[in-house]
Amino acid sequence: MAKVATTVIATIAVPRTALWNWLVPGVFYDQLESVVRDEAGLPGCTKTTGTTGPWDVAGSTRIVHLSDETYVRETVKVATAPHYFSYRLTDFSSRSIRLLVREAGGQWWFTDEGSGTHVKWTYTAESRNWLAMAVLFPVIRILWNRYMRSSMRIITTRAETEIGVAAR
Repeated sequence: MAKVATTVIATIAVPRTALWNWLVPGVFYDQLESVVRDEAGLPGCTKTTGTTGPWDVAGSTRIVHLSDETYVRETVKVATAPHYFSYRLTDFSSRSIRLLVREAGGQWWFTDEGSGTHVKWTYTAESRNWLAMAVLFPVIRILWNRYMRSSMRIITTRAETEIGVAAR
């Protein structure tokens, strides 16, 4: 069916390889709740369970538990260090989300920008039908984008502080 996407970008003052190593197999693996928090009326991550492998290995899966007591299955699709990372979200426990979304996913691109890293994150939701798309479009383009910007700000601040401290 139809898809709706939204993108956020940031420049993080950390070299690309160091950022990747800290973020993808690190923070994304076992600290997701520290960067994906409640925002714009949307639930944040409270924990992950059932992780089947390292988070920089395609095929690894887990359950992401959210603050509204729902959950979703997340699967790593591609992890090409230190350039690209993508994931897929399926098996939504929320009945309302299941009625609207067939599946969703994210893509992260990391490129050098001076001595730092240009980061681009695109999130795409595939609607179940055209009526669902009418509901999803403003939610993804406005609310989910705000949600993503909040997470990106947290990631930027933490990376610049934590990786910077480790490099000293």
